[in-house]
Amino acid sequence: MSDDARQIIAKWIYKQTRNFNEVPETEIIYSKIVLLCANADGEITPGERDWITGLAAAKGVSDSVIEELKNSQATDNLEELLASAEMLSKYARRSIIYDAIATCSADAVYSEDEKAMVRKVASRMEISEDVVKQIEAIYTEEKKLFEQKIKLLYPEGHPLLAAH
Repeated sequence: MSDDARQIIAKWIYKQTRNFNEVPETEIIYSKIVLLCANADGEITPGERDWITGLAAAKGVSDSVIEELKNSQATDNLEELLASAEMLSKYARRSIIYDAIATCSADAVYSEDEKAMVRKVASRMEISEDVVKQIEAIYTEEKKLFEQKIKLLYPEGHPLLAAH
């Protein structure tokens, strides 16, 4: 993919998902922290890995970062990641929590171990339990609205999910 196309996609994604007018610099550390949450139950499922690598690709990260995410065992030390993550400003912290919840839920199971790790990450970033619960509720509502939209748009069934 050309760098121009990568930037167009990233700009669109950031506008649609975060209402940013430009693409911020991204770091691998953000995705590694999210993967730690997904691996809290001892497994990064294909759905979880696809979600975080897809998100990173949509955000315009390099091919080498995508490869690193595809192969990561998510065994990094959380404290070291947080200490080296300059981009975890007051603006990115809650986004990490949202993306961690979305990644952990990508396999349709947001396990208790994953929830505990999300809360641990949130606590280390000085995000309260109440805020985590609010982010989880927003994520859940968005999923419900998405399902309603799909049912409305495809009343006879989704064309790509129909029985083959």
